[in-house]
Amino acid sequence: MSSAQKPRVLPPPAALPPLGPLVIVDGECAYFPEEARPSRTAFALPGPLSQREYQTAMSLGMRRSGTLVYRPVCPGCRRCQPFRLAVNDFAPSRSQRRVQKKADGHFTVDVVRPVVDATHMALYARYQAFQHGKDGQHSDEESYARFLVDTVADTWELAWRDKAGALVGVGIIDVVEDGISSVYFYWDPRLEDFSLGVYSALWEIDLCRRWNKPYYYLGYLVPGSRTMSYKSQYAGGEVWTGTAWVPVPGRDLDDPAMQLALRGAQLASTDADATNFPVDGVPVESGS
Repeated sequence: MSSAQKPRVLPPPAALPPLGPLVIVDGECAYFPEEARPSRTAFALPGPLSQREYQTAMSLGMRRSGTLVYRPVCPGCRRCQPFRLAVNDFAPSRSQRRVQKKADGHFTVDVVRPVVDATHMALYARYQAFQHGKDGQHSDEESYARFLVDTVADTWELAWRDKAGALVGVGIIDVVEDGISSVYFYWDPRLEDFSLGVYSALWEIDLCRRWNKPYYYLGYLVPGSRTMSYKSQYAGGEVWTGTAWVPVPGRDLDDPAMQLALRGAQLASTDADATNFPVDGVPVESGS
């Protein structure tokens, strides 16, 4: 292996030693493939994290996927902004209220630990084919478990059922001390008219209220990305600056005030990442 191929390894951020060492991986940005943008990600593979520890990871701008915890630290770019809602400041838009009115009373939701079985796999495969086509996630049990069942956090499944008791949707959430973090949601394509993606978010926001959790974490807001920009439509949003969560004005990503707030967060988080994930100060290992 050449020196260019050897990964850089960082110690964990001082605020969270249980993460263990982080490996830096370079690649291409999945959110803007048409721009051929380079990406750089710091990955950790910790053991189980407590609610407080995973909340600390999110306060460093990190997220998890399966048992990996990661932070995008792309050179010259921080368009991936951690985004959450202050639940008490959230008010649904007119279109969101219409979705809620149409779907209310049609479904029940059971809160259980994540499982993988034939029913889940059949629903997941239909959703992937409908929503993503050839770009969908692999629908075998091993890949599903690695993506949605294996975890280092306090993870729960929201099993959505219709009036006949059939499984029609599955949400995966992580619970931390101050909130609920939405991981993934998939649903039966035959129920497209119910806009279950929107309705499930509204349901999870209400779950935050019922569990006395003040924040609802939606992962990364990525302005300009077709798949990640929708999150701004949920009012009461806050973005992470590297040291604090700050409110963002309104829902419109094209609004100058919103753009100013996001640019400020991007600049501040770049400075914070230089301390928490000092990639440039760690040389690639030499050797053959």
